[in-house]
Amino acid sequence: MFCVEYGASNFLYSITGDLLDPLEKYFGIDNGRRIWVTSMLRLITPCPFGRIDDHYVNSWMKEIFPGLAMSGASLTSLIKEVGNDRRSCAAFMREIMKPAPYFLIDGSRVNSKSSGIMRAMPGHNNSSKYIPQMNQIYIISASDHGDSIPVFYRNVSGNTPDITAFDLTLEDSGITEGIILADNGFASGFNFEDLEGPEYNLKYIMPLKRNTVEVVLDKMEFKEYFSYHNRAIKANSTIKDGYRICTFCDTSMQAKEISDFVRRAEKANATAEMKRNFNSEKDIVDVTAKTKANEANFGIIVMRTNILDKPSSYIYNSYKVRWEIEQLFDTLRNACDQDSSYMHDDPSFEGWSFFGHLTVLVACRILAKLRERDLLKFWSLRGILDHFTKIHKVLVADEWYLAEVTKKTRDLASSLGYDLN
Repeated sequence: MFCVEYGASNFLYSITGDLLDPLEKYFGIDNGRRIWVTSMLRLITPCPFGRIDDHYVNSWMKEIFPGLAMSGASLTSLIKEVGNDRRSCAAFMREIMKPAPYFLIDGSRVNSKSSGIMRAMPGHNNSSKYIPQMNQIYIISASDHGDSIPVFYRNVSGNTPDITAFDLTLEDSGITEGIILADNGFASGFNFEDLEGPEYNLKYIMPLKRNTVEVVLDKMEFKEYFSYHNRAIKANSTIKDGYRICTFCDTSMQAKEISDFVRRAEKANATAEMKRNFNSEKDIVDVTAKTKANEANFGIIVMRTNILDKPSSYIYNSYKVRWEIEQLFDTLRNACDQDSSYMHDDPSFEGWSFFGHLTVLVACRILAKLRERDLLKFWSLRGILDHFTKIHKVLVADEWYLAEVTKKTRDLASSLGYDLN
């Protein structure tokens, strides 16, 4: 080749140098490099593994790591080899994991209709469809300013609830410090003493259902007020035996929920009036009375935590980190083509998961860099990578030279701290 893609490949190489040493350490030099190259090429251009070799020979990757076996058959063998080596996958994730103030734990369903994947069991997903799937329990580290990085995952059967896989996933990750931000499915039947035991130095913030026995909402007296994103929040905090219950009322959410409740009640009455056997006494509800009966529940958020020395606003702001990161991470997984798997057996699925983990991890790094330099309002993840793929190197007199680059491209690279040379 006399002209190859250079910009995106070299950019990814410049921001992921710390991943190569542990990859080579746990998987061997050759396999570690093939894992890295494959994951980065799939981030630049999402494509089947069988087409990776075409992208490899037409990119600067071939000059960074020449002579790698990247054919479809060799990558199929590599995926299975990685999938059968869960010990090395977990060791790699633990080694590159950095301390963080928050850790989010959540399950992510991956659809798979392959009969060869024994753990692909029917279970409910976000689309409320009961289909064969795997459940990937993910741990994501998060900072106060919104940066999130996936640090650990573990695959379990699709019919396994997130809470059931919580203990072993946490143990496998080696995390012993930080604040666990779990979703509202964990609190039901969760053994909170597991996180409060002497083997962990973990704090937690977990939302509870509004009908929890921990609070009586119709007698709730809110004693604190603070703002969050220009929205007024009312709060009440009650210390119990080694933990506390924080109850919040988001006034903006309260107004929206009341409006929605009244609208749906009025719509139900209008529909009832159109019935052929309409009975005004049985079919019509008193909208005002029904709204008043449910008034105490509108806009309410209840949380349990073992953080006793911080104000209620700290608990609320900390948990908001989860809500923002969860949406970002779901979007990222879809953008990186990680919501469905076409692997045919369990080892291949495990290997596919590890490659996908690296891809999403690096995507999060790029977004963190964009956020840090206030560029997210101008550039998306896909926009940055697509733009950099237009930067080429050309072979002239047996030497590689950077092809002509526009000022806009140089300015973009400079704003990211990326030296094209």
